[in-house]
Amino acid sequence: MTGGSVDVALLAYGGPETPAQVAPFLERLMGRVPDAATVAAVKERYALIGGASPLPGITVRQARALQGRLTRDLPGPVRVRPGFLYSEPSVTDCVRALDAAQVVALPMSPFSSRLTSGRYRAGLAAAEDRAAGGAGRDIPLLEGWHASRGFVGAVSRRIAEALDGSDAREWAVLFTAHSVPAETVAAGDPYVEQLRQTAAKLTRRIAAGGSRFGFQSRGRSGGEWTEPEADAVARDLAGEGWKKILVVPVGFVSENVETLYDLDVVLRGHIEDLGMEYRRTRPPNDSPQFIEALAAVVTAHLAERPATPADRAENLPADG
Repeated sequence: MTGGSVDVALLAYGGPETPAQVAPFLERLMGRVPDAATVAAVKERYALIGGASPLPGITVRQARALQGRLTRDLPGPVRVRPGFLYSEPSVTDCVRALDAAQVVALPMSPFSSRLTSGRYRAGLAAAEDRAAGGAGRDIPLLEGWHASRGFVGAVSRRIAEALDGSDAREWAVLFTAHSVPAETVAAGDPYVEQLRQTAAKLTRRIAAGGSRFGFQSRGRSGGEWTEPEADAVARDLAGEGWKKILVVPVGFVSENVETLYDLDVVLRGHIEDLGMEYRRTRPPNDSPQFIEALAAVVTAHLAERPATPADRAENLPADG
């Protein structure tokens, strides 16, 4: 592609789109062949949410919408392609397809962590090494947009949709995100602090009766994980007399098994057993507000980068 062109690798974890893909997905995720009991248990979870993960399809829609938006915002050709860490198309396949003058990677996690952006960065490096025989392009990973106006606004819109005109003061808001090993936070991982920054910005935008933060979907590897857990926070809220809980999975930008099963099945059952009403916001998915937020991340990066030789050549007069 010519100078001035832009390719965007839209990176996500991925997920199984059929029951047959569950075992290969788990093998990639776990780094080993899963035992039969684990595969059966995970298949049962997916069966309860429709049989497959909606995340890959949502990411494809996000990529198409973002490409359309950037095509309007940028002067040159634009391509946006999805790449997944644990399913197809892989990050390597995605990187091989991208050859524009400027290539950037946009992770579908606004929050930086060894377990999110760290894995994306490693995946990009490995893909580039394979594609270029060890001489990769060092594709920039566009992080740090967890507290951007666009992202916060997109989540705020989802909160308003979930409240649907009801009195926000009657609701306790429970922000949730995927738990991480406590040792990563102790080692300086910014994930938890960034989550709390985003939750604080959202709290100032809504007039809910109160807000708390809880972690969900802790791993099975043992050890200490970030606390408090979401179900423990729900018990505390019930003890304080709350009758309605609005769950906001701020740590996720797309529906997946952790919103549809861990929250809508497991946490919902726990909350309703406590005698409270459960309601949950949808993630941003491919909403226009979220796509605008993603486009702003890309265009801001491109505006700040130094001009490349290809850019300068493209901008020469035609008779130069």
